[in-house]
Amino acid sequence: MKNIRNITVVISRQDCYRNFYKTDAFKDLDENFNVSYVLSNNLPKEKLNRKVCYYQKIENKSVIKRFGYRTFLLMYRAKNKSRTFQFRVERMLFPLKFNIKHIQNLQKLKNIEKIRKVMFFFLKVFFNKLKYAKVKLLSYETIFQIFSKKIYSVEKKNKSLEDCFLKTKPDLIILPFGSQELEMPQIVNFCRNNKIKSYFITDNWDNLSSKSIIEDKPDFVGVWGKQAKKHASEIQNFTENQIITLGSPRFDIIYERRDKINQRHHKFDYVLFLGHLFDWNEEAVIEILDNEISSKKEFYNNAKIIYRPHPQRISRARTINLSNVIIDDDVKEQGTYWPSLNNYFNNIQNSMFVMGSLTTGLLESTAFYKRYMLLCYNDEYDFFSQGSLLNKYTHVQDLKKIDTIEFCDQKNDITTKFRNLFKEKKNGVEFKTSNEISYFITGNKNNTFSKNLSKSIYNIDLV
Repeated sequence: MKNIRNITVVISRQDCYRNFYKTDAFKDLDENFNVSYVLSNNLPKEKLNRKVCYYQKIENKSVIKRFGYRTFLLMYRAKNKSRTFQFRVERMLFPLKFNIKHIQNLQKLKNIEKIRKVMFFFLKVFFNKLKYAKVKLLSYETIFQIFSKKIYSVEKKNKSLEDCFLKTKPDLIILPFGSQELEMPQIVNFCRNNKIKSYFITDNWDNLSSKSIIEDKPDFVGVWGKQAKKHASEIQNFTENQIITLGSPRFDIIYERRDKINQRHHKFDYVLFLGHLFDWNEEAVIEILDNEISSKKEFYNNAKIIYRPHPQRISRARTINLSNVIIDDDVKEQGTYWPSLNNYFNNIQNSMFVMGSLTTGLLESTAFYKRYMLLCYNDEYDFFSQGSLLNKYTHVQDLKKIDTIEFCDQKNDITTKFRNLFKEKKNGVEFKTSNEISYFITGNKNNTFSKNLSKSIYNIDLV
């Protein structure tokens, strides 16, 4: 048996650059192994005293489109394994049913505009049904194996990426990932051809239940906690000895900071509102809360709401004209991007409590000992309402294990629940993290992602 010595870490995405490369995720790895880093050349080129090789991502639109459609077919074929797969198929082909309730702002339009909107919606439904029939046909087992896999083939070689590997001479290649990307089959293909071990690490709690099936599987997969370990086995068909529970480097930052007093960026008391990636009508909630604060100024004592729309939401608000609501400075710029974790965590830690949608911020707030008011009411006019997502997402099915979450499943209860949580905080009621958060994310100040990753590699032998 030969132990692993040379490790190459591939960073292919902006979010993984922020969450792994710019944190202490690989601190113990750097201390105990000979580590090289291979970064996509569209990432920042900062000097961090590391051995770095940059590679060129494949940008051929035809190649990317084929890979994307293949992963879509794989997701459809596995739709019974994860309710999120089924939802994502419906979302990508939305609308599949003719329901005028899903035509936004229809009642506000003039008659001629209403007719145009309805006709356009009808045509969209018609063509989406044709697309759905195509997906269904191409996913039949015989057709998929004989035809679809060949037509929608995957480009498993990237010379630029492989040239970097030839320079770094790895015994093991590590790839943090957040969704399906071409580097995954390319790395597995290179590793198999060169008798090298591969190790993929999830960036988020939903990666294995929402981002399709990993067709070219690595030798090992690192996950957040017990829930993701279950998803790795039941949804992705990894074996027990392939799945390694690591935690997350983002939560290591929280464990380090949560018992310390960090400088406040704001001099006023505030509630942090975390928005969702999808275009659901969260702005309506913001207006309701603005009116609530205005109507009870003495009770709220000049408190504000800091509204943080999801930074990847294209249509997010950059400005807002409400007297008690301000937009988080981190998300005011144009475009989509991943802002600093530092300001984000500071805003969570110094808030009275946090509220909002079904995002990872729910777990991050819980880890910071914060109550989280989860907006999860249904809205028949909104396909992306949070109540609908609560039923359709696999990874949120066990959230009621966490007793510090306040579920708001009725729109009429928003102001009452908000006021009660505010009152609790004013009266000095403090909450510690529910132990059940460990079901979703493992780790603590002495049990970090960095340490767990380094330990796991000592158990990997090379033949």
